[in-house]
Amino acid sequence: MATRKTTRYWKENKGQYTKCLCYSDKSGLYTDKVPEGSNPEELLYRPHGYTGYVINKIRIPDRNIEITILTNFGYGSASYHSAAVQFGNRRILDFELSKLYVLNNCSVSTLDVPTYSWDLLFEKIIIACNNASVDNLTTSAIAYIDELSDMLDKDEIYIKGEIDKENTTRWDGTFLVTLFAGKKIFDMLKGLEIAKVSDPTVLKYIMNLCRKYIMKVKNLSLDFEDSRTSQLSEYLLSVHKFMCANEGGIEYLSMILDKEV
Repeated sequence: MATRKTTRYWKENKGQYTKCLCYSDKSGLYTDKVPEGSNPEELLYRPHGYTGYVINKIRIPDRNIEITILTNFGYGSASYHSAAVQFGNRRILDFELSKLYVLNNCSVSTLDVPTYSWDLLFEKIIIACNNASVDNLTTSAIAYIDELSDMLDKDEIYIKGEIDKENTTRWDGTFLVTLFAGKKIFDMLKGLEIAKVSDPTVLKYIMNLCRKYIMKVKNLSLDFEDSRTSQLSEYLLSVHKFMCANEGGIEYLSMILDKEV
């Protein structure tokens, strides 16, 4: 990786990125300034500004944690900066509400930050790892689900294309709102599957959200020549899979066919 090209931004600003992600048995995960060229045993990851797609895995065996850092710098709106944290066989999810209104490269399954925000990413990683063994999912998940449910009641929403953009774009009309909400529901259901979430309260809230989404799609006036319409099929499929996996398959079928159970 040392031979890779770096972005112009990194060449001009590299000096301000001095904190690295470190780990020791005594201190756990922490950040510290590590001089360039130094490679102490505690050093886990040093910030970089490499151009293009980079993926690195960090393992902490005695904590049963694996951290995957993913970057794609120097590609404009396609750039991203994130990490995935795995605790044993379970993914740690991030239900930060601000991410709900970001269109691209933002998922509940990853810790996402604006590009080159290394200090913030390391902070998020440390918090996620320190709370990995604590069952604190329910409150944040329900708040996220409630926000998604409220979104389905709106006629317009304001969306950012990427997490580090300041300006928002208005998505106006029931079709666009339902389309965007479906994208986020799809992402959330995928994340919950990866994370092996089985909390009955969370599952109950999601089931209600799925019911609401089905009815929202059914009441749309659809243009089947619109290339975006096919996305609704994919989103409904994820809802179908979730409901079938949680004893709601018959209810899904009855709602789609307008038949009484």
